[in-house]
Amino acid sequence: MGKTNMRPAYNDSLNGLPKSNLLKNILTEYILQSSCRQFAGVDRFALVYLDIENFKYLNQTYGYKVCDEIINCVENYLVRNVKNSSCVARITSDKFAILFTDIKANSGWYETIDEIINNGFNINTFNHVFYITMSAGIALYPEHGRDIDSLMKKAETANYSAKKTGKNINIYSDELQQDIIEQVQMVNKLQNGIEKEEFTLYYQPMFKLNSNEIIGVEALVRWPQPMNEFISPEIFIPIAEKSKQIYELERWIINKALQQKEQWEKDGQDYIELSINLSSKTLESESNFQKIEKIISSYKVNYSKIIIEITETVIISNIDLAIERLNRLRSYGIKIALDDFGTGYSSLTHILKLPIDIIKIDRSFIKSIPNGNEEMVITQNMISLAHDLNYKVVAEGIETQEQLEYLKKISCEFGQGYLLCKPLPSDRLHEVLI
Repeated sequence: MGKTNMRPAYNDSLNGLPKSNLLKNILTEYILQSSCRQFAGVDRFALVYLDIENFKYLNQTYGYKVCDEIINCVENYLVRNVKNSSCVARITSDKFAILFTDIKANSGWYETIDEIINNGFNINTFNHVFYITMSAGIALYPEHGRDIDSLMKKAETANYSAKKTGKNINIYSDELQQDIIEQVQMVNKLQNGIEKEEFTLYYQPMFKLNSNEIIGVEALVRWPQPMNEFISPEIFIPIAEKSKQIYELERWIINKALQQKEQWEKDGQDYIELSINLSSKTLESESNFQKIEKIISSYKVNYSKIIIEITETVIISNIDLAIERLNRLRSYGIKIALDDFGTGYSSLTHILKLPIDIIKIDRSFIKSIPNGNEEMVITQNMISLAHDLNYKVVAEGIETQEQLEYLKKISCEFGQGYLLCKPLPSDRLHEVLI
């Protein structure tokens, strides 16, 4: 098959690019030609599916007018930089497709995509500069399909995997498809688990490091399975957030944790501080946040001994919204902890604006002790800064005696980790609280 530039014939979109149905016409023609020439060897081509990273947040923040101009600029960028392709098409608002034909002869096609995806570029419009990055998924003809629907689906699957893994660009494989099947199965399993209340809470004590005194516990959700096994929260929590099942699961967690706090207070253990994690999804959703507030207001516990933990990613998406909703929690007397501190992208200015009481140093910094000199210096400076700003500091993930001694040396008052105590079910927690 020869090189044919079909852009002009199908160039009828508002911004000069073919739309999805016209791209399908082009694909149909190439597939038909390749099928007719099988006796001479099938011509291979590549279908690349691209989308703009974080476009949803740009839309929410700057509106459609600005984002339409961003789309125009992205289209122009793709047309200028994509060489030896048969078609650059716009699929939906922020998604594009590129068809590279005769990829055996045009060996530089992958390098072209790699350069577009991994370099990023600036767009200057409406008095703002936007740094644009994209992700890409690739399906190859005929290896990954011999019809349009199969190729489009598999290119999109590869794109989804690229975004999920942070690789930015991915070529389809059967393993990627299997990953998606397993995720669908996990969503169904998760829903069944929520409905049957298969989850349980474990509690990891937090210690005053100099005296080894327990000052509180963090509630951690666990999902027991047969044969004394567990599905890791690192597996099911991200899936629950993406599927929006996190809302129902989190309401169950907060209910159970507050029931436990109520029982501790009845047993005379009202000194125990209870930390509960709150996902960014719940904090961003007004309707689901109101449901959390309703649960909180239904209990009669000492809320000055309740801590809500959020991560830095919550701050980035909408700091003003985060401040407003965290202040609503604080009106109950609840304290706010910034979890995984040091791993996000929040500026000091943002942190100073937030109504927080506690900073939790991420375990990645603690893990570097004693061999990571740079990380140790950063850890010491973070603790010093937090003290200067009158924040309480908790070190996470303490696993060795050397880490514990170093944290004491640099005046970190509080910590938690497997060296001190592993998470325990409530019926065993009393053994360490006595």
